[in-house]
Amino acid sequence: MTREYVITMTAANRSGILSAVTKAMTELGADLRECSQTVVRGFFTMIISAEFPDAMESGIIRDHLLDVCRPFGIEVGVNDPARILNTDSAGSSRRMHLLRLGGRNQPGALRKLSAVIAMRRVDITGMHAVRTPDGDGFEIVMKIAVPVECGVRDLERDLQAAGTDFQATADISDLSV
Repeated sequence: MTREYVITMTAANRSGILSAVTKAMTELGADLRECSQTVVRGFFTMIISAEFPDAMESGIIRDHLLDVCRPFGIEVGVNDPARILNTDSAGSSRRMHLLRLGGRNQPGALRKLSAVIAMRRVDITGMHAVRTPDGDGFEIVMKIAVPVECGVRDLERDLQAAGTDFQATADISDLSV
């Protein structure tokens, strides 16, 4: 029997981090299920889903990862998704879409757009956001899980309306093909 944990890590990016982390996980008997890593301005963050032997406690996992990763100065979090995740939306059927947003860069732009997304109960399952090379605009690409009862074209229209002050554009394409 196994037990899933989600591990989060962050630190200044350096060569050898993935090797150290996967070595530690192998020593713990972990089976990697999913992993995502991003580097922003020289800092990396990694999120790993892995199955561990059922008797393995989260404190042991965290302590071992901290010991092995100490030379890298990595902050480690270990979470049990079975105890933490909210299952309220589990009954709602969702479709996957790709949302592309753009507009003139100004403070509060992402806050206004994310408020519309939250009010529609849309889950953001992935996101990448950057300023345009000239620094005057922004581009955001989100992978979103949209409840079937939420009209995608209505969401698109509401996002553009919320972003009128900063010339927002929104384009949603279906990923569930």
